[in-house]
Amino acid sequence: MTKTAEQILGKRAIAAVRKPINQAGGLPGAAYTSQDFFDLEQAKFFPRTWMGVGFKADIPNPGDAMPIMIGKLPIILARNNAGEIKAFHNVCRHRAATVLTKPEKGLKTLTCPYHAWAWDLDGSLKAIPFFDGTKDGSRTGLDRCKLGLTPLRCAEWHHWIFVNIDGKAPPIEKHVEPLNKIVTGTEIGATKLGKRQDWEFQANWKFQNDNWETYHHIWVHKGIFNKMSDDLELKTGEPWTETLQDGSFVTLKARKGRPPRTKSGGEHDVKHPLPKIPLTSGASRTVCTSVLFPNVTVTVTENHLASVIIDPLAPDRTVAKMGFFFAGNGATGRIYAPAREQVLNRWLGKSRKPGGRDGIRSQDFGIWEEQQIARHSPVADQLVFSPVWERNVHHFQKQLLDVIQGIH
Repeated sequence: MTKTAEQILGKRAIAAVRKPINQAGGLPGAAYTSQDFFDLEQAKFFPRTWMGVGFKADIPNPGDAMPIMIGKLPIILARNNAGEIKAFHNVCRHRAATVLTKPEKGLKTLTCPYHAWAWDLDGSLKAIPFFDGTKDGSRTGLDRCKLGLTPLRCAEWHHWIFVNIDGKAPPIEKHVEPLNKIVTGTEIGATKLGKRQDWEFQANWKFQNDNWETYHHIWVHKGIFNKMSDDLELKTGEPWTETLQDGSFVTLKARKGRPPRTKSGGEHDVKHPLPKIPLTSGASRTVCTSVLFPNVTVTVTENHLASVIIDPLAPDRTVAKMGFFFAGNGATGRIYAPAREQVLNRWLGKSRKPGGRDGIRSQDFGIWEEQQIARHSPVADQLVFSPVWERNVHHFQKQLLDVIQGIH
């Protein structure tokens, strides 16, 4: 039987998280290291939310399909002949083998490798060869209509694919509405994929959301953010970003009057700068970086969009699915290759390796792995939040507990 949050973390620790930020304590170490808590998330958290599971560009054409995992749950994403993306439990209805074991292109059917049972791309059972001794299994009275692949609620929004396991989450339009308000006027749907990269890191998935502050920038991202004045008005102590929370998302949005980034922070000295992401009529350009609860990040700049989908695999194993999108020919045009490379170097580092520690992503992953080690200490149960910088972190941790405990 799955333990409760109170049994794993303790009532006092949960109450501490729910206090006002200047009095609150952070989630205790067990929330990051305990298999019991990961099992609780599997049972009470992941199923109740819209989990980001992939980018539409991962399966662009009819017949394309890929296996994914939400925690320990195997799932198939497939684009059917009508071009719609479908999600199914990746479980054969005969003997419970996984049906799809690797990404595929141009499929007509989804065929189990164990006994070759096959389903079409809408999940209907089409073949049960030799089930009753005949080539097509035609003598059996088996009701094939009851043995289709088990569907999951699936939705698309711009570049992203989402799955809601229990089928009870609010409509996807409601889920993305707060983020839609932030990016209104920016034609993010007009951007195209320029780069996909998946990296695994040895830390808990929640560190992505716990990192949604700019306090760490000049230390973790030295060389990219070089001075505290990049993130703070030194005279007033006010960050250059607004911290906003609204239901399903948290964001860091650039305030008006923000000074330009240091030279290493942007695109410089290229003959052909990247095209700017187009705006709708009358819209003003905004730079914002947001988390769409619980596991999708969206950073919108003037010339590119960077996104990460976080896949939780275990208490200490996570995959980051990263996509980088550009306007017009910026995604693939040869003349924009140097400018595109600068953007990717900033995010992924010149080494393009998760251990390179020379790009924003690998630097973040590195510090999260250090946090994962430290979270095993009892001292890690006695943490505090900065009211100036870490309101987003506090908001996320309370929201996580709300979903797990059924508080809405």
